[in-house]
Amino acid sequence: MIKFIKLLAMLLTFLVSSQLYSAELASSLRIGYSPEVGGSMHSGWQLENLGVEDGIYDINRSAPGFELSTVESPVGLNVAFDFKVIMDKIYLKAGAGYNRTIARGKGTTLDFSVSEEVNVEYKQWSFHFPLTFGATLLFWNEARISLGCGIAFAYGNYSNSFKSDTLDHSGSFSSYAFPLVAELSGEAFISSNTSIICSFDYFYGKSKVVKDKSDYGRVDFSGMTFSIGFVRYFNR
Repeated sequence: MIKFIKLLAMLLTFLVSSQLYSAELASSLRIGYSPEVGGSMHSGWQLENLGVEDGIYDINRSAPGFELSTVESPVGLNVAFDFKVIMDKIYLKAGAGYNRTIARGKGTTLDFSVSEEVNVEYKQWSFHFPLTFGATLLFWNEARISLGCGIAFAYGNYSNSFKSDTLDHSGSFSSYAFPLVAELSGEAFISSNTSIICSFDYFYGKSKVVKDKSDYGRVDFSGMTFSIGFVRYFNR
């Protein structure tokens, strides 16, 4: 991973130094959502006490005579800002974003060992700072499509809660990772130096195992984000 980061930095330095004099500079502000945040949200306590082997993907159960509700993967709200250097058909971009769960991620499941209902809740928030580069094409000075990849530094917190008549457990795990990033965006210009942008971003990576009291788990930053916003060009 360190070798990859060094190679990426060397490549980006070369591109910028050789073509910066003719580059376009732009910044964007976007807001969007992530349809699934936090991956499986597995933790050791779930496995040992509820027999849940794959977190949220294995938490839902059914049995007659119980009022259970489906625990769905959390949905996240995402806000992102970035600065882009465009050199003909190549671009370099650095940015920052914040993602937080805002819906779903909670419900009621069953503890088979004592046949009782358990209220479950999963939450996660994270900051990410991606550095990406890729290809960009301008069409008739009215639209632009960009496709790129790179790496990000991400830091966040994943928490869970399990409560019933006999259980009262909560865990909180904070950590970091360097997820890989893939991105695709399309822009439509509404003036000579302003465009509307629609973007798809995909992150892949999770932290090392983190301990919290009697529990352990990972912060999973993997997932996709769909966003929309505005791009402002400074020297176009």
